Amino acid sequence: MTFRLLRADEIEVKVKQVTANGIALLLYKTARTDMDLLDETVGPENWQCEYETIKDNLYCKIGVWCESKSQWIWKQDCGIESRADGDGNEKKGEASDAFKRAGFKWGIGRELYTSPFIWVKSDVVPTVAAGKGFKMANAFERFHVSKIQYNEKREITALEIANDKNRTVYTFGTKTAVKVAPMAQQTNKEVLEIQMGELSDQVKAEIQSAQTIEELMAVYKSYEHSEPLLDLKHACAARRCELV
Repeated sequence: MTFRLLRADEIEVKVKQVTANGIALLLYKTARTDMDLLDETVGPENWQCEYETIKDNLYCKIGVWCESKSQWIWKQDCGIESRADGDGNEKKGEASDAFKRAGFKWGIGRELYTSPFIWVKSDVVPTVAAGKGFKMANAFERFHVSKIQYNEKREITALEIANDKNRTVYTFGTKTAVKVAPMAQQTNKEVLEIQMGELSDQVKAEIQSAQTIEELMAVYKSYEHSEPLLDLKHACAARRCELV
């Protein structure tokens, strides 16, 4: 069973980190997208989900009915609590994250893992100092995927991101003219710091202390089910660039 690739309008874009030199963006999917793809591909009546707690971690499993075997096929993964928002939505965020991760196990949106590192210079999206850090000059500016293409391996080969005024701010694999800082213009240390954004302090320390590729892979394996997976993958990739 193969789920189709996500369309541009089904992919969300969020600001991952803001620095003096620019902003890092991250592609992600919503749980609603997983539900829509399941409905579309197998039919609303042919899938279900269940939740259970294992060693204090909330797991979601998605079951799809297999007609040829006359049984439900299940795939599961655990979620990460959302940051406290004062409204008690942390557990809701954890449930949604677990559902989306289970969806990845079925292949829904897995192509997002092939996203390039998305860096937008501050002369394209201005940033200003804010206390000890930085923020976007226009705090209400939003971004969306305006174009995306894949190859036969389901990897992203072209990507364009625009702001809410439809001005292109980032391109990858296209000929659209836009001032964008290539990843190479950032030092490995700067890239690693940006990629670390959502990870826990313990994981950040272990990634930075890894001295070999084997040690780095061990860190990844230890936390792939308990940390934001895209952040962990990108942070390990950035650290690997420092080691090789």
